[in-house]
Amino acid sequence: METNTPEPSVSKQAIRREGKQLARYADLRREQYEALNKLLDTLTQVDDLPNSYLDQVRDAIFHADHPFLLTLVGPFSSGKSSVINALLGKAVLTVGPVPTTDHIAILRYGPAFQQSRTGSVSTIFYPSELLERLSLVDTPGLESVFERHDELTKKFLHRADIVFLVMIATQVLTANNLTFMQSLKEYGKRMVIVVNQIDVLEPEDRETVRAFVEEQSRLHMGIEPTIWLVSAKQALTAYSPDAPRDELIWDESGFADIEEYLNESLDDAQRVHQKLETPLQVSSNAIRAAISHVQTSQSSLSEHRKSVDNIAAQIIASQHDRERLVHKHIDDIQKEWLVVSDSGAVAIDELFQASRAVGQSLAGFFEILGVSAVFRRFRKRTQGQEAFTRHDVREILERIPETTNQIGPALEGRDQEEVDQLVDYTRQQIWNLPETLQNKVIGKVQPPMSYDRKALRNIRNDLDEIIAKASHFETERIDRVLRGTIVTMAFWMFVVVMIAILIATGAILSNGNGLLSLVFVLALMLLGLAMLPVRGWMLKANYRGRIGELRDRYIKTLQQAIDQQIAYGTQLRQDIAAPFTRLISTQIEQTDQLKKELEAQEQIIIGLQRKLSGLLKD
Repeated sequence: METNTPEPSVSKQAIRREGKQLARYADLRREQYEALNKLLDTLTQVDDLPNSYLDQVRDAIFHADHPFLLTLVGPFSSGKSSVINALLGKAVLTVGPVPTTDHIAILRYGPAFQQSRTGSVSTIFYPSELLERLSLVDTPGLESVFERHDELTKKFLHRADIVFLVMIATQVLTANNLTFMQSLKEYGKRMVIVVNQIDVLEPEDRETVRAFVEEQSRLHMGIEPTIWLVSAKQALTAYSPDAPRDELIWDESGFADIEEYLNESLDDAQRVHQKLETPLQVSSNAIRAAISHVQTSQSSLSEHRKSVDNIAAQIIASQHDRERLVHKHIDDIQKEWLVVSDSGAVAIDELFQASRAVGQSLAGFFEILGVSAVFRRFRKRTQGQEAFTRHDVREILERIPETTNQIGPALEGRDQEEVDQLVDYTRQQIWNLPETLQNKVIGKVQPPMSYDRKALRNIRNDLDEIIAKASHFETERIDRVLRGTIVTMAFWMFVVVMIAILIATGAILSNGNGLLSLVFVLALMLLGLAMLPVRGWMLKANYRGRIGELRDRYIKTLQQAIDQQIAYGTQLRQDIAAPFTRLISTQIEQTDQLKKELEAQEQIIIGLQRKLSGLLKD
């Protein structure tokens, strides 16, 4: 007697192979769980993303470890509840001519019949062998008189692992059915079409219905779904309380095909595969929607970025305008200082001109004798002061602070005018933002409560001190040099006179050298007289250098304060627009980063889908 030993071996190998495959599914499930949780964190950062996508991903995470969900959908009175009753072999669900299912009903395995309801979902536990391997979901009818039922069904679709689209044999593939099939295709759901109530059709019409459904599916959907022609009513008659199921009636009802599909096509590996595939499909849909929202946000933000760039450009342009405005005042001030230098030089020339040398020499004798000091007590001004007064040096110096004092009000007026315009513009840009972004604006856009003038105000004493030095110190020095020069000239002339007397008496030179003596005396006299213009030339050069130093100090001190005041005005404008510009810049950066994260997570989901497909092929 022959024995067939390979069969047990093959059976054990198949069991081990399936066990390894399920273990790999378990590893993939953990990897998927981590990916979905990270995705959920990212999705919460996407503005305006409908909560339904977040709820779907949360459900995908939550239901990943729950039993396989076979969801039945279809129009009202298509027989969804009857199909479930037929699969369970008992009328567990209520059926009727009006919409009886107004909520989601999930049928799970339990040792005894038990029913509970939470919100729009009820759970029914029932002792069925079929429910040990999967859960059945009954949904409210599509196209019912209650629009809320339609929405409730569509919101639950993302949880389905496989969908049975149930339709009435006499109303197959209506316009709404085709629309619903399209949405199922977009969901990426595995779909089976169940045509119920075929018992109302003649046998020859049934294949016509099947062919029509196949043709319309290919034509409108580009798919060839599995199609079963069944009669739930006939299937229920196959069961009787006291006898085994009538297999002939069961087979004629079309439910034998469904049972075979559930028993063989949806084995453990297939069900686990589909269970893992569903969350990935949900995640893919959510990511696509999120990326679309982010791209819309990027497009919107790009328009607001133009406003930010426009504000920045206006602030820079304003700074350049204020610098040009100030530059004109600085030029005027420098011209005034140049006039001071020229006028002072002319005054010095007047005091030290060669034509006055003889008179100044005589004045030197009065200075030596102290007579000039007596006269100076009765004079209001010194010679230097009178000369500088005649040439308006002091008046010109006094005009410099007047020009300087115009800078502050000019800058302040420009700042206040442009700040008010900027406030209005920025407020309008915020008003143009979506409400979600408006709620993220931090800070108020408003003009400052006060204007800070301290940069220019704090240098007034320093500038006044420079003007005073230019006015008083130089005239005092000129008078001092002038007195010293004429005294020196007086002594020189006295010496020259003494030399001339000695020559005349013959004490120095002989009578034969009279002409030479005269030339010598005249040369000494001219040399003494030349002291005045030469000293004046030196003093004038020193004066110009001194005025130049004071001018440079003045301009440098003023320019530093102006730079601070302009910087203050620029910062003022930036601070006013900051609530808007900061928000847009931050949102652009966050949105760009968010898109990168979503695209990276999309690749992760695609990678998981590939791994999942690879496991099914093993």
